[in-house]
Parts: sequence; C-alpha cells; structure tokens
Amino acid sequence: MDAESLDHLRRALMADDAEATAAQEFDGLWPENVPVVEAFLAVASQWRVVPRSAGGMITPVGGHIAPTVPLVVGLDYAGVRAGLDAEGIAVTPTLWRGLRAMEAAACAAFNEVS
Repeated sequence: MDAESLDHLRRALMADDAEATAAQEFDGLWPENVPVVEAFLAVASQWRVVPRSAGGMITPVGGHIAPTVPLVVGLDYAGVRAGLDAEGIAVTPTLWRGLRAMEAAACAAFNEVS
C-alpha cells in the first residue's frame, strides 16, 4: 500500500464505529480483519532490513564499488512484541497468523525489483 492508502486506512480505523463501517465498505477491509490491520499498523516500523549488493564488482583500490540496496527480511519479532504490548493488543494465534500473512505480503512488495 502506498502512503496515501495507509493514511486513509489509519483514519478509517480511528473513526467512530459508523464512519469506520462506512469506510470499510469502500476500502474492502472485512470487519474480521480489522484487529490484524490495527496490530500491523501499530508495529509497521519494526522491520529487519539488511544491505545487499546491487551487482557489480568491488575492487581493493580504485575500482567500481557496487551500491547496496535494502533487503527487507521481515518484522523484528522482539520489537513487534514490545509494540503490541505497549498498545495493549493481545496476541492470539489468529492475530499472529494474520500478522505473518501481512508481513509476507509487505516483504514481497518492499523487495520487488522495479
């Protein structure tokens, strides 16, 4: 999701019940998925990212050095746990499976080569 879509979703989740229900109809967010999306948004800054080479060759002296690009490995589960605890969100098996599904989809999107 792009930043504008995430912002729209965040506003919809924070709206009162009538507004949130109306927003869900247009966003395509099923009510049973709201807790997972709320949990995901609460920990959306807790990513493990490592550098990877974009190709090329590194030479000891004066050669071309390939730039690095980020590789999003997944969520940092210790950070996720701390974030969910801080938000008062109980981790159930259903919530955890939903978070893992969103994590996998987000990793695929982050690591997509353009």
